[in-house]
Amino acid sequence: MRKSLVLLSASLLCLAPGASRAVNVPLPIKDAKMNVTVTVQTQALINENGSPDGSSPSYDIYARRTRLQVSGEIANTWAYYFQVDNGNFGKYGNFTSRMIVQDAFATWAPTGLTGGSVLMVEGGLMFYPASRLILTPISNQLMVEGHPDMLRGFTSAVYPANRSTGVQVRGWLLNKKVGYRGGIYEGVQPFASAGPPPVNPLRNPALALFTNWDLIGSEEGGYLYNAVRWQKDPVLSFSVAGSYQSNALRVTKGLTDQKSLTGTVYLNYPLSEQQELIALVGAFLYGNGTGSRDTGTGFSGDLSFRAGWIRPYIGYEWYTSADCPTDGSATPAQCAGANGVHTGDSRNTRMGLDFYINKNQNHVMLEFALNRGQSTWGPQAITAANAGYVPYIPAGQQSAQSLGRTAQKSLLLHWSAYF
Repeated sequence: MRKSLVLLSASLLCLAPGASRAVNVPLPIKDAKMNVTVTVQTQALINENGSPDGSSPSYDIYARRTRLQVSGEIANTWAYYFQVDNGNFGKYGNFTSRMIVQDAFATWAPTGLTGGSVLMVEGGLMFYPASRLILTPISNQLMVEGHPDMLRGFTSAVYPANRSTGVQVRGWLLNKKVGYRGGIYEGVQPFASAGPPPVNPLRNPALALFTNWDLIGSEEGGYLYNAVRWQKDPVLSFSVAGSYQSNALRVTKGLTDQKSLTGTVYLNYPLSEQQELIALVGAFLYGNGTGSRDTGTGFSGDLSFRAGWIRPYIGYEWYTSADCPTDGSATPAQCAGANGVHTGDSRNTRMGLDFYINKNQNHVMLEFALNRGQSTWGPQAITAANAGYVPYIPAGQQSAQSLGRTAQKSLLLHWSAYF
């Protein structure tokens, strides 16, 4: 542990956020605006038992996100957003570029982009609105990465960074008391199939709808939903989201539909502009095929309190897949294997401190996690595909993903800067 602390202290000196600049670009078009933003997020991660021999910690320092964003408006009727991102650059010593176009969409608001009730039509590459967790800015999560392990059935190859191409309507009603977005998206298509028969053989689109209801205050008026608000007015809201696509997944019984239903309750109660209590509870229901580890139920809970420039927090996530049915619709063999029931269950606890330098624009987070089952952190997240090795597990011991194994500890230092 002493070695871990020494390396962590050294990492603090290395975690410069990089150069970030904000540029307002004048355009030769009447009532047109353009903004250019650079975002850099650096992480230092220590995973217990994460080395190849499975008995020593692993250490990684890498650029979690490096982004260039261009956005703007035209005459309060049109808006646009474009972003490229190079995710996990240098993680596990891999400096292969992962630069992708992550967002690219245009917005048309026939009655204007601002007001108590707004309707917008959007098209392009955008967030797939299957949960509020997806619609929270990554620089404004209550934990470093939120709850990525609670999103099931959405593969990164098909939904890169939880995005998909599509057409949607978005806006708010009743003087910014109700927010909504949803539409038709490409989702999973046959080219993503691993073999015959192809997934989605009829090329059916994916459907998703998200609604947010503000019981106290309002958090509508923007593209995403902040967790830390830095305001003096309280907010209490709940949201419901659902998604569906026919024959979008392959399980041991064959092709199956992708279905999800999620809900959240969010509370932000400021004692002053310098203090705010924040709580967020989420519930998840997935129907992703008989015998699949991604069919089941989940729960997440976050509690945090900001006092000026420091914010302690704690979060927990729980997911369990549905047991093999006893009605004869599936055999035990069809519920087993690498993707069978309970092979992706989670019981993860994360706690940490958020240190604000310039509110959400520049802040440092230190997060400790206890990882059991499927987790973004810990040796269970290290695979041959992403790291080139799998931590060794002695014969007779349970796999890293097993809930019966002792929780694996990790320590993460995260620096986020954007201007």
